[in-house]
Amino acid sequence: MREAGRWSLSLAFDLNPVPQTGRVRLSQTPISEEQEDASIVGALAVAARFGIKAPAAKGILREVVTVVSAWRRTGGWLRLKSTTLDAYASTFEHELMDEARGRLANWQQPDGPTLTPTLRKNPAQCTT
Repeated sequence: MREAGRWSLSLAFDLNPVPQTGRVRLSQTPISEEQEDASIVGALAVAARFGIKAPAAKGILREVVTVVSAWRRTGGWLRLKSTTLDAYASTFEHELMDEARGRLANWQQPDGPTLTPTLRKNPAQCTT
């Protein structure tokens, strides 16, 4: 619990990489009761409902985009086969990532901490 009577989920709660092999991308977890479709704008719009102020939401978005953008390199370091990485590309390279990158590019100054992942040979030692 973050505060008395308020639950807080992990930043990576319910992130399940499922490749889109001929299927339509479906949002498995609605952003809010009012918006079921996944969008970066929608997530940022309801961030305050979850106790996340706009500058922190921008910082979280920046951190997630930075880490997710390194997915293929991380998979290579984990010695995943290129065919496996190619199969998962649709999970990490899609219109929501494009929307997130575009949103970040439009912000002039960083509002939150910019975190760059430090990846080491042993993935258990990865830090941000």
